[in-house]
Amino acid sequence: MSIREFIRANRTEIDAAINRVLCHVPKEASCYCPKSRTEHDHEPKPLNDDERRQWILNDEGLYNWARREGVNV
Repeated sequence: MSIREFIRANRTEIDAAINRVLCHVPKEASCYCPKSRTEHDHEPKPLNDDERRQWILNDEGLYNWARREGVNV
């Protein structure tokens, strides 16, 4: 399976994993919104397949998942 096919088949799950990292703000952190200094999530931004590919190549969890699915990365 190619990385492109893996992304196409698992786009929703990949986006969820990426957005958990990008959008979550712990209570110890400050941010630009009125919920600063509270644990919350920001609205996710749209991702394209190149960004998803970069995340798969650089995030250990996504990388290992792709390898288990037979992606030659």
